[in-house]
Amino acid sequence: MILLQLNQITKSFDGEDIFNDVNFEVKNGERIGIVGRNGAGKSTLMKIIAGVEDYDSGHISKVKDLKLGYLTQQMTLNTNETVFEAMSKPFGYLMDLEKKMKAETEWLAQHADNYESDDYQHHIANYERLSNEFEEKEGYQYQSKIKTVLHGLSFKEEDFNRPINDFSGGQKTRLSLAQMLLNEPDLLLLDEPTNHLDMETTEWLENYLKFFKGAIVLISHDRYFLDKIVNQIYDVALGEVKHYYGNYKQFIEQRDKYYQRRLQEYEDQQAEIQRLENYVDKNIARASTSGMAKSRRKMLEKIERIDKPMLDARSANIQFHFSRNTGNDVFHIRDLEIGYHDSPITEPINLDVFKGDHIAVIGRNGIGKSTFIKTIAGKLTPLNGEITSGANLKIGYYDQKQAEFRSNQTILDYVWDQYPTMPEKDIRAVLGRFLFVQEEVKKVINDLSGGEKARLQLALLMLERNNILILDEPTNHLDIDSKEMLEQALAGFEGTIIFVSHDRYFIDQLANKVFDLDSQGGNLYLGNYQYYIEKLEEKIALQEKEADHQTTQSSSVSQTNDYVNQKQRKKELRQIERQIETYEMRITECEQSIHDIDQQLTQPEIFNNPQKSQDLVNQKLDIEQTLEQAMTEWEKLQDKLN
Repeated sequence: MILLQLNQITKSFDGEDIFNDVNFEVKNGERIGIVGRNGAGKSTLMKIIAGVEDYDSGHISKVKDLKLGYLTQQMTLNTNETVFEAMSKPFGYLMDLEKKMKAETEWLAQHADNYESDDYQHHIANYERLSNEFEEKEGYQYQSKIKTVLHGLSFKEEDFNRPINDFSGGQKTRLSLAQMLLNEPDLLLLDEPTNHLDMETTEWLENYLKFFKGAIVLISHDRYFLDKIVNQIYDVALGEVKHYYGNYKQFIEQRDKYYQRRLQEYEDQQAEIQRLENYVDKNIARASTSGMAKSRRKMLEKIERIDKPMLDARSANIQFHFSRNTGNDVFHIRDLEIGYHDSPITEPINLDVFKGDHIAVIGRNGIGKSTFIKTIAGKLTPLNGEITSGANLKIGYYDQKQAEFRSNQTILDYVWDQYPTMPEKDIRAVLGRFLFVQEEVKKVINDLSGGEKARLQLALLMLERNNILILDEPTNHLDIDSKEMLEQALAGFEGTIIFVSHDRYFIDQLANKVFDLDSQGGNLYLGNYQYYIEKLEEKIALQEKEADHQTTQSSSVSQTNDYVNQKQRKKELRQIERQIETYEMRITECEQSIHDIDQQLTQPEIFNNPQKSQDLVNQKLDIEQTLEQAMTEWEKLQDKLN
């Protein structure tokens, strides 16, 4: 079923067309990605779909009572309500049902002696209707749903009763996302939903959205995320919106094939036009061939000219060069302690870095990735340990904060001040490689976007001609085209790269090693991100196998203290798992008992007997209380297990 349809939509701003004659269709259950460079009009298209921005011409149709959820990049919850109160709002109808059911049970208990009255029978019927609806709409599970989503988006139990206004902007955006997911709209519109998420939380969201019942339209610079979620792409480029089937990787292949085919058609037509024009020029004046030349000229006039196809990503020939290579040994890091104020944030780190390594440093938020590479780059002093540097190192460092700098100078003057002996044409050539062409070099830096500032800083980094690049989130602020441009440049870099990134696609394309930093000091994996994932899965499988093996060992065998501790932990986990199973059985039994009582209360032999009716109502109230306690304990045990 078609949920929403855009027909021949045109939009302009200040007299400049953003896009023309756009057709866009969303059917139930579809997963659609919107891509394009920054400024191409992706968010504008999303706003038009959401109904929050006007369009110049065309028509939009949608199904009646379409339930739509729209998450913007700037959206935050601002309220003094607690987290749990705000997350309960999507379940307001269920909460009202719950209150009505409670009111009915209390009324029935108070008027049990009038069980034969029509009024009493009316309340019995009303309770049965409410109870059936509550169960059909999964009323007994809504609190568990809230906790599942909040845990998945990295909120802890102690956060649930905190006022939302106590949280940071990024956390409020995550809470907006949580509330929207819990609302379960027919159509979910997400504009950069992973901006405030770490890798682990992004992976949780990927898995959650796979089972989301409604349709999804999303804008994202996270190509790995797009590959996992979408099966259609709308490409906003050069005033057009083209539709492709497949995920992001398949879209790139189709787009490039389409471009090559159109380019070939253009070149073939140009060759034919040139051939006809040459014939006309040579033969129009000759009496013997004038008629044929006029015929060819008419053919020329009738030709429907093909515009030269263009890719929205202007080609950028970026290459990071250096004058002198390093030795084979770049860094030997031994027992390195990093942190601030004499307080290490991990166990000692050990790592060897060799010439040509492209090492991605990954790990959960707050583990110290940026602190680690700043220490290697010499921006921070180690608390302890050694960093032994090899010969001929020239280190270039870039972090995401550099894309937030301010200056009243133009782009051209800013670069020229740092390289005063460099001819203007050479500076313009370098800036052109980073997509600053013609008059764009006269832009004032304070007027640039974050992405433009990031590209400028990367241009300066290229001019330094370093043989070691240490990069902290180099793709932040960059659109997809700019990321691909940087990927290609760094992939061809023959020096050494150590970089931190949350962009899994970027890591997969660039890294030949992955260093997973954790509280124990980290582990090195000799491959790209996909290799790291495979090895991690193997490691987990081996640990599970070893755990199974250890549980079968005789308790009489002498064990080391370390083994005893591990065994004790396994024992505790098994106890917790058994307790969870017990509570799950109790929850199931309670829900079944409540259902059974609801059925009994509708039977004449029960509602005609005030005492039995009262006893059952009281029994149900006790079971509901037991159910709530069981679900609370189940949640606590799940937290211990994790």
